[in-house]
Amino acid sequence: AVVSTQSTGYGTVTECNSETQFDEVFQGDVPTLIDFHADWCGPCKVLTPTLKKVIEDHEKEINLLMVNVDQFGDIAHEFDVSAIPCVKLVKEGKVIEGFVGVRTQENIEIIVNDSLGDA
Repeated sequence: AVVSTQSTGYGTVTECNSETQFDEVFQGDVPTLIDFHADWCGPCKVLTPTLKKVIEDHEKEINLLMVNVDQFGDIAHEFDVSAIPCVKLVKEGKVIEGFVGVRTQENIEIIVNDSLGDA
């Protein structure tokens, strides 16, 4: 099967596997939550399912990209990620919003809604 690298839809959850892919998402016109995480990070394992629920609730408007900081330290460094979990909401090459640490689904929904202008 041919896997297209273009993000064709919304509501997708993708694990970042290359800097090229990251750049495409970052420059793309689909708002995307970037989840900077690591396998050894306990709070990350708590936050990720919450982020996935937020994406499901906003499947028409937003995607989620998981970035493992151990694999992509350069990207994490570029975005000043000093603590994880760290989430950035990006669109068209800009960071619109972001937060560090575990948040409630409600809290993340508010951030997303405010940032996307749905409030």
